[in-house]
Amino acid sequence: MNSILIGGSDDPNIKSLKPYFNNFIDIKSNIVWNLNKDYITINNKLFNPTSLFYKYNYFETNETNNIIQNFNCSLLHNYIQYKKKLKIFNRHHFVRPIQKLTNLMLAKNLGFNIPNTEYSKGDGKQLKVVKPIDGGMYTEEGTSTKYSCIIQEKIIGYNKRLYLINDKYFCFKINTDFLDYRDDDKSTIDLCDVSKDTLNKSFRLAKKLKLNFCSLDFMTNTKDWFLEINTNPFFSEFNKITNNKLAKTLHEELNK
Repeated sequence: MNSILIGGSDDPNIKSLKPYFNNFIDIKSNIVWNLNKDYITINNKLFNPTSLFYKYNYFETNETNNIIQNFNCSLLHNYIQYKKKLKIFNRHHFVRPIQKLTNLMLAKNLGFNIPNTEYSKGDGKQLKVVKPIDGGMYTEEGTSTKYSCIIQEKIIGYNKRLYLINDKYFCFKINTDFLDYRDDDKSTIDLCDVSKDTLNKSFRLAKKLKLNFCSLDFMTNTKDWFLEINTNPFFSEFNKITNNKLAKTLHEELNK
C-alpha cells in the first residue's frame, strides 16, 4: 500500500502517525503535479499514492513557510478532488466551509440534546457561552459581543470527546474547570464510556455529513449535550491515552 502522510514535522498529530506510514512528506516540500502526463513529484521523487492523510500545520509561525503551505494545501485539494480512487478521510469536506449552525440543527433533528442557541450579539444581560461561527477562536463567556456569533446557554457538567473512525470509536473525558480545555495547561484526559444512544446518533450524524473521521464534543451531566462536530480534529493528546491505538486505527481504517 503506497500511503503518504503530509504535514508539519513539528505537528504532534503528524508525529503520532509517522510510524505507520510508508512515506512522510513535509507540507512545505516542493510538490509538482504535471497535468499533461498526470503524475506528481515531491522533492523530485515520483509518487502515485493509493492513500493519503494530510493535516494543515497550525504550529508553523514563519510567514514564508505558511504561504508555501497554503499553496500546497490548495494543490492537494485539487489533486484529491480529481483522484476519486485515492483513499482519504472526509473527501466531501475539503471544499466545504465550516457549518457549525447547520450541524447543530442536523444533530437536533436526530434527537440530540443541544443547548439553547442563537446567532446574535447577545442580550447584554445573561452570561452565555460565546463561540465563533467558524473555527480558530477559543470559546469564551460573555453577555454581549461586538459582532454576531454563536451564543449558547452554559451547561454545567464535564467535557466529553468522541472520535469516530469509520465504524470504530474512542471516547474521552476531559478533566478541567476551564470553559475551553485548551486554555487549561493542567487539564487531564481519561478514557470513558459513551451511551449506546449517543453513539448511535453520533454515527448517524457522521453518515449524514459523509464523514468517516471526526470528533464530537459534548457537555455531560445527567445526559449528553451535543456541542459540535469537528471534521479535522486534533488528536495527539488523546492518542497518548490509548497507547497510540487511535493513531494506529486511523492508518488501518484509511488503508482498508
